Amino acid sequence: MGGIVVAIIALYVTVVVLYASGSGVVSRGDDEVSPGAVSLVLTPEKMDAATSRLTVSLLPKQADGGEYTNGVTIDKPFAVLVSAVAGSTAVHYQPSELVAPTEVSFVMDGAIEQWPFDRYHVTSFVVAAVDDADGESVPLPTAVTVSGRGVTGWDITMAERDAGDGLLAVDISASRSGATVAFGIVLLTLMVIIPTLVLIVAIAVLRGRRKVEVTTLGWMGAMVFATIPLRNFLPGSPPIGSWIDYLIVLWVIAALVAGLVIFVIAWWRRGPA
Repeated sequence: MGGIVVAIIALYVTVVVLYASGSGVVSRGDDEVSPGAVSLVLTPEKMDAATSRLTVSLLPKQADGGEYTNGVTIDKPFAVLVSAVAGSTAVHYQPSELVAPTEVSFVMDGAIEQWPFDRYHVTSFVVAAVDDADGESVPLPTAVTVSGRGVTGWDITMAERDAGDGLLAVDISASRSGATVAFGIVLLTLMVIIPTLVLIVAIAVLRGRRKVEVTTLGWMGAMVFATIPLRNFLPGSPPIGSWIDYLIVLWVIAALVAGLVIFVIAWWRRGPA
């Protein structure tokens, strides 16, 4: 019994510590921005695993004395080109406009069915550019800065690298935070414990080690109907048909029904009171 108490306390502390560590954004790349370069500040806003899309706000900045923006308004027209996004791939800025963040949604590769170990990745090419006299886009010196603000429940990594021809490649990956994974594993473990207890009680009654209490049948039935709400309580709401349904949930329900059947057999054998 003492070992069980210690294990529960250790598990509790682990989950709390993981949650306290929070979700964050890790940035890899050159932190130094060259003078005159247009710095694109990326701030993760929302991760939608169901559609594999990461929404990020994009905000252009320049150091003091910048040619295109002073940090408050736009001084000269330019555009920011972003690939691997849903919708328009170009954000245009016109003189006298206020500098404001623009939301872009990156379309990522990943499968929510692998919850809670699902991972998502995308490589986006970004660059600030201006149109020359011939209407051709000319890349400007561009840098990417990643905000430290994260998305709750997710660990996000953004790595910047030079892609040549004036382009920057940003490798973006997202995975569920340790706290989310731990929460899911604990909840799935509890779901497995429930039918285990039901089977222990049902088998004990069948073998005559415990007397038949018809009220116990109601408790067992309640456990069957409690399974689906517990499954839907999993963080991130994995869709029906995920691997956990085939590996755990289906067999939890099957074991609960088996416990009901065993208990009914024991009740039938007992005969009239």
